[in-house]
Amino acid sequence: MTPHRGRNRAPKLYLRRVRRKGDFGVRRNRERGAYGVIFSARDMDVLRLLCWCQNIRPQDLNSISTKAERENLMILGLIKLHERSGTLTLTSSGRAFLNVIFKGAVPALSLSYHEDAIVRRVRLSQLVLSAYHAGVDVFMTAVRSEHENPSLFLTSITRSRGRNPWGSSRVGAILHLGGVYYAAHFVCPGIGRMSVNDELSAFHNHTNFGKDTRRAFLFAGVSYTDIIEELKVRDEKKEMKLIRYGEAYREFHAPIHLLSCDETGSQQLQIMAVPDYREKLARLMLRSAYQPPPKDIPSWDGLYNGRPFVVGADMDLRRIDAAIKIAKQQRCLPIALAALEGQGSALLLRRYADPGYATVYKVTDHVLTELLGRTPDLYLPPHTQFLTEKGDVVDAPLIKASGKAGGSH
Repeated sequence: MTPHRGRNRAPKLYLRRVRRKGDFGVRRNRERGAYGVIFSARDMDVLRLLCWCQNIRPQDLNSISTKAERENLMILGLIKLHERSGTLTLTSSGRAFLNVIFKGAVPALSLSYHEDAIVRRVRLSQLVLSAYHAGVDVFMTAVRSEHENPSLFLTSITRSRGRNPWGSSRVGAILHLGGVYYAAHFVCPGIGRMSVNDELSAFHNHTNFGKDTRRAFLFAGVSYTDIIEELKVRDEKKEMKLIRYGEAYREFHAPIHLLSCDETGSQQLQIMAVPDYREKLARLMLRSAYQPPPKDIPSWDGLYNGRPFVVGADMDLRRIDAAIKIAKQQRCLPIALAALEGQGSALLLRRYADPGYATVYKVTDHVLTELLGRTPDLYLPPHTQFLTEKGDVVDAPLIKASGKAGGSH
């Protein structure tokens, strides 16, 4: 164990039952001087992500599609660039297109170009993309108890003019990972305030699946440091209802996990999607040296050479703090703390190892492979043609080429 922009009509579609591997994307008809399209799985995921998130920065899609692929979707009038914000959005044609392909199982969202709304959507899109790369189903249209696979539901889907079952709560998404429901908030410096009662009520009402429902909070941000900086801020003036996120962090009784919206965060979500991941990680990392923790100390996940072993890869810092507090009382510091490499370098080494509270051990790819039952590679859409549920490819009509043959499109 080693320390550590668009048109008003959707293009006519042709569904053909063919399976020619690799024959997708824009293709040229040499005799007619026109272009036709067979849509790829990457194209479809870009369109769906823009449908659900509404605004995404082009650079945030670079791992999923190329600039040329997105330009092709613009030529078809399915997506466009909102110049003022520099974000990509789905056009009405694009939405009509998705409604045909997915038989109406897409959210009917009304797009607002208000600056603050766009900023909120871009922030949440980073969370959605992190979850997407973790293999989480982000194309949900409701919170469902029977959905066993890891999932993320954006609350904006059911927030509409004249109807908002979420009230004034600021929760951006509900994730279901490993049998636990997480209320996700995007946290960054100057994010503002929240009402604890409103948040708790909205969360409970939308995940009321019985007395055994397990709930927690997820505070996501651009980086762990960004989140921590906001949580450090103390309220100078106490208000009866609205408090800063730092105060909420100290007041909530439910677990609160931090999440950086990057590759490390995606790996963190992969871990948290595994039921009972803490015990499983402890056993996988310690092997024969594993000893069960005392039953009366829930913040410990095992014992390693007589010292507490704590899984910190879920970034529940309050739990880590509690584990250290007990270890200090029992004179068994430093604890052994398991974390991802990016978590250690970003925060945990400075917070726990430098003061001597913990020795931080890296959760290796080998251990992750054993935990997940597969390699811990982040999900990327395949370079293959998109197939409908019936096995058909999706074909758009030929588009008259502009300019000379062999143009950039």
